[in-house]
Amino acid sequence: MKNASIVAAIAAACGTAGAAPAGGTNEVAELPPVVVYASRVGDTAAEMDSSVAVFTASDIEASGAKDLPDLLRKKAGIDVRALSGNPMQSAIYMRGFGENGFGRVKVLLDGEELNCVDMAVPNLMRVPLGNVERVEVLHGPSPVLYGDGAVAGVVNAITATRDYEKRTRISAKAGSQDTFGANFSTRGGFEEEGVEYGAAYDYVTSDGYRDHSAYNAHTANASVRKNFENGSTFAVKANYQNGFYDLPGSLTEYQWKHARKSASTHHDWCRVWNYGLGLDARLKLADDQWLYLDGGFSDQYRHAKYVSSYGTYNYEYDCYSYWFSPRYVNTMDVFGLANKFTAGLDFRYDRYGKVARSGATEYSPAMRSKSRFDRSRWALFACDELFLTDELSVVAGARAERIGNHWTDDPGVSEPHSHDWMGDFELGLVFRPFDGLKTYVKGTRFHRSAFCDEMNYTQNGRMLKPETGVSLDAGIEWEFLEEFAFGFNAYGMVMEDEIFYNPYVTPSEWGGWNGYNANSPSKTRRFGFDTGISWCRDKVAEASVRYSAVRAEFAGGRYHGEDVPLVPSHRVRAEAGVWIFDDLEVKGGYSYTSAQRLAGDFDGAHGRLGAYSLFDVGVYYAPSWAKGWKASFVMDNLFDRNCCDFAGWSDSSGAYYYPSWGRSFLFTLSYEF
Repeated sequence: MKNASIVAAIAAACGTAGAAPAGGTNEVAELPPVVVYASRVGDTAAEMDSSVAVFTASDIEASGAKDLPDLLRKKAGIDVRALSGNPMQSAIYMRGFGENGFGRVKVLLDGEELNCVDMAVPNLMRVPLGNVERVEVLHGPSPVLYGDGAVAGVVNAITATRDYEKRTRISAKAGSQDTFGANFSTRGGFEEEGVEYGAAYDYVTSDGYRDHSAYNAHTANASVRKNFENGSTFAVKANYQNGFYDLPGSLTEYQWKHARKSASTHHDWCRVWNYGLGLDARLKLADDQWLYLDGGFSDQYRHAKYVSSYGTYNYEYDCYSYWFSPRYVNTMDVFGLANKFTAGLDFRYDRYGKVARSGATEYSPAMRSKSRFDRSRWALFACDELFLTDELSVVAGARAERIGNHWTDDPGVSEPHSHDWMGDFELGLVFRPFDGLKTYVKGTRFHRSAFCDEMNYTQNGRMLKPETGVSLDAGIEWEFLEEFAFGFNAYGMVMEDEIFYNPYVTPSEWGGWNGYNANSPSKTRRFGFDTGISWCRDKVAEASVRYSAVRAEFAGGRYHGEDVPLVPSHRVRAEAGVWIFDDLEVKGGYSYTSAQRLAGDFDGAHGRLGAYSLFDVGVYYAPSWAKGWKASFVMDNLFDRNCCDFAGWSDSSGAYYYPSWGRSFLFTLSYEF
């Protein structure tokens, strides 16, 4: 089986890739192949029939990104909306998905799914960059390996160490809006005993860009790994987070344009706690047979407070999750041809409890609601890659998944039970004519089941059908002339029963309008491409440009031909950097986002959110005379553009806006020894 490493090419293209490594790309081709853990079965990026971006710890540090949303926005060529600049509410949007995009991207931390069964966005602050060994981004559906919800892509973060070298890193940061933070991480091992360890702690606090938009988070993780002489490994990982953020609410159009820092809600807030324990193992059964195992549990608790003219509401949510997944891999030749066969089982159980109550201490039973939701997911999957030649392989896979849903004591549902039986498929070709070049084409059938709070807020109380769809991807990733990398990926996607909030409205018995979650009465379709090129000459200069275009529309029904809301048709990201001398680099970046329809505006009757451009600059210093020390200064939205990355339309209140952040800066200092 051919193990060509094309990480630099993958790291260059928009949508198909991230950013070129900060160091010289002329050295990347000589590195050993990098295993992509998001493949779940030990593949390299060159072996996957998908577009994959890989960011190592050194890449992340050289990027100047202040958090994971910032890294994905600037380097991975994807859209991340921050809801007034708060990273704890940031949501990832890929592949032409708009207001509902966060539910179609699966986010993982050391194998744990950060996606919850409700509509809360995955908490990206669970992944502080100072603790991360690598971040991997898979573009496009990956239903065979990941099943439910892996519709637009997968983001996977790895914190565990992979070597015995002892090193400790301490960093501190300070910036605008009274932003302060500190990070401590240590890792290493004992080679004779075959033991690796890692531990980290991260703290960040900020007043936020708008009034009443402060946030803070304490995050910690630790891991221990045992490596055996035959190549088998066994690891235990633990994580914890305690976070808090204010909820400043949305603004009217006038407030956004004339008082963008103001808040419409002054007493709303949310506190979150997360903790969990996980294990992963790789057991060698024979020279050509391996067994991968991972499992664990986690608890996500949220307490939110909302104050309105109707009273004070305290919402408490608690979600316990348990998962277990064995995967068998056999690389035995078949009829003299190289082959890789994988079969596995995925099990996950989520128990979600909700308490909503009105009033601080006294409330009537009618104003208090308790409910519980249980979801179990069972899946069997198998995939096979057969190498017809050293350069050409065929990839085929299938997955059968059963999802059971059960609501208890929820007055909003008339159908408390449902079972979704789904079948997903993948078929692809990968052609690697020489090291540094990969071309591929892949067809996929995928699905996504509704969130629990999509299910209990429907017009008739009946649970929603799963979304289903098919997609076709074709792409090329090419590293050439040692210093250049190019990527291009084109895709088409057609979906049935896509779930939206308020695709049509009905009069309420109290007057005005009621909106509901519902399966779309028509198909939706998306056609687009992502492309990019980068160049880097180490210690001299670097440049890259990435461009993505997408057409997302309804294909029938009342909204036939209308755009899917909150999807920009065009996105551009360009960067350039120059080394003033070997220790000092200065970079600049430009981002453009085209106009888009307001969320909830399905018939296009309420105007559009205008296009906007943003500039950023950064200075990065790693003095050769002070080994281990590094410093950076980054300024975003250099010209203080008043822009908005999330806006919507409500039939009851009209247009509403969440301003993006204004001019902001961050200074970071780190020392590694």
